[in-house]
Amino acid sequence: MSWTEIGAFGELIGAIGLFVSITFVAYEMKLKREDEKAREYESLTLKTIELNLIAAQSPSLSGALSKWWQQTDGMWGKAKHQITEKEVDQIFRAEEKTALAHYWFSMMVWLNLALSKEERNSYDSSQNRGGFVNILEYARLFGSLDHANFPRISERFQEDSEKGI
Repeated sequence: MSWTEIGAFGELIGAIGLFVSITFVAYEMKLKREDEKAREYESLTLKTIELNLIAAQSPSLSGALSKWWQQTDGMWGKAKHQITEKEVDQIFRAEEKTALAHYWFSMMVWLNLALSKEERNSYDSSQNRGGFVNILEYARLFGSLDHANFPRISERFQEDSEKGI
């Protein structure tokens, strides 16, 4: 075997090693992306848990939410009938309305966070879209959005309404 043949054989081994190394790095990057997605989803879930624990620990907010959920099909469920602001005024005391306005504003901030994570492909909101529409409607109903602007939410739900979702 000549030095030329040995050199060619060495180049072949080097090329195979380079291919294996690049494949391994690509696989590691894929694992890292999956781990980041899981971490983002976990942080979003923890925010939801925190928000609901705070609501549960507040007697006034918990009572107001209980009254509200009697009007709906659960936490993010649809209203059992078309509820107007006048009906809200009849059902809730001023303190309860204020507590619910803060609660729904917090939910809008959470929704904005969820949509930002979705933009980074670390959260899929497609299964929760109906609940998100309800959150938006309830926040409007309780005046949580009167002086707030969430461009990401407005843009996303404008796209959905144009698509018929």
